[in-house]
Amino acid sequence: MSSAQSLGELVQEDCPFPAVPGRVGRHDVLVEQSAFGTSLYRIHDGRVLTLRANTGYREDVAAALLDAVERLVDTDTGALGRSVRLRPIDVTGFPLDRAALLGPGATRVFRDRPRLAECGYEVFAVHRTETADGDDHKVFAATVTGKNLGIREHDWTRDPRPRAEVRRLDGQPGGLYRRTRTSRRSTKPAFLPAERVLAQDAPNLLDGVHVSMRDVRGHELELRREWDRLCGTLRAPVPVPESAQEVGDVQFSVPRNEGWRLLGPVFRGDALDLAPLSDAAAEPPETMLHMSVSDRERRRHDDAVHPENLDGCLRWLRALAPSAGNFLVLEARSGGVVQVMWHEGERLWLETPEPERRRWRGRHVALEEAERMITILAREDRVAVDELGDLETGAF
Repeated sequence: MSSAQSLGELVQEDCPFPAVPGRVGRHDVLVEQSAFGTSLYRIHDGRVLTLRANTGYREDVAAALLDAVERLVDTDTGALGRSVRLRPIDVTGFPLDRAALLGPGATRVFRDRPRLAECGYEVFAVHRTETADGDDHKVFAATVTGKNLGIREHDWTRDPRPRAEVRRLDGQPGGLYRRTRTSRRSTKPAFLPAERVLAQDAPNLLDGVHVSMRDVRGHELELRREWDRLCGTLRAPVPVPESAQEVGDVQFSVPRNEGWRLLGPVFRGDALDLAPLSDAAAEPPETMLHMSVSDRERRRHDDAVHPENLDGCLRWLRALAPSAGNFLVLEARSGGVVQVMWHEGERLWLETPEPERRRWRGRHVALEEAERMITILAREDRVAVDELGDLETGAF
C-alpha cells in the first residue's frame, strides 16, 4: 500500500485546485478550497478519507464527520465492502444527524482515480431517514447521491429528505410505479421522497391501486385511495408518545390530502401520535368528483378517471379548448355521470348516460349551465339534468 507521502502526492496530483495542509478538530488534513466548495482529505495508515461541502461548509460539522467514522476507516480490513455504514453525529444547529461512510470501490469521488480508489473512503452528512446502515452502495447511489430523492448531497444547508421504498401490491397493469404502461411489475428499486408519495401521488391513486411504502427502519405503510380518503394499515411497532408502549398494526382512514401531515411522522423518524388519526377519520367528506379529460390542444387524453376537487373540475371546464371532440367526463361517488363535449360551432353539449336504460339524455348548454350541473353533481351527489329542461334522448 502507498505511503502517506505518496498518497498525499497522488491527492495533490489529481486535485484541480491546490490542497494545503490544515487541521480540523484533532485531524491533520489536506484542504482544497475553490469557488465550488471545500474538500478535505485525511491520510492515515495508507488510507485516504475525504469529504466535500459545496454549500454551507462548517468546520465543526467536518470534525464531527471525521470523528464519527475514524475508527471504521482505520480498522477496516475489507469487511466494509460496498455497504454503507452509518454513525451518529450531533452538531448544534445542523439538521443532518448521521455520517454515512463508503469504502474502497464504492466511492464516486475516486471512481476515475484508480490509484486512490483501492484505498479511498468518502463520508457524507445525511439524515437517519434517508439511508439505512448496511444499504448496498448502489441503493445509496440511487438515493442520496443520485436523482431519486432530489438530494444535493454536498449542500450542508439542506433539510432532511426522508425516503420511502415504494412498490405496487395490486395486479393492475401500467400506471404509477410500473416499469411500462402495460407492465404488472414494479420498478426496482423504487426509492422516492416519502413526502412526494404521500402529498402528491397518494391523493391521486387510481381505483384499485394498492401501494406499499417502507421507511428505512422497516415500518411499512400499505395504502389505497377510497374516494376522498387514504385508507390502509401501518405495520410494525410504532412508539406512542403518551405511553411509550409498542403497538402493532394501525388501521387508518384519513383525508386524501392530509397523508403527509398525519402519516409523515413515520418517515421523518418521529413517534406517531394516534390521536390525530382518530380525529381525521371523523372529518367531513371532500367535495370532489372523478374526472377524465380529452383535450387535443393540451395533448391530454386520460385512460382512466382521476380524482379532482370541485374547483379543479370547474377550472378544466372553463379551460377546455372549444374544438369539436374535446370532452370531460365527471362521475360522482354514487356513480352518477355528467359529460360535456364541444361540438362544431363552439357549441357545448352536456348529457348523462343511463346504461341501465341503454340511453342518454342531454342538450346543448351555456357554460354557466354546465357549471351548475357539475356543482350539483359534486355537492349533492346527484345528476340534475332534468332541471335543464328540453332534453333530447338517444339510445346506445
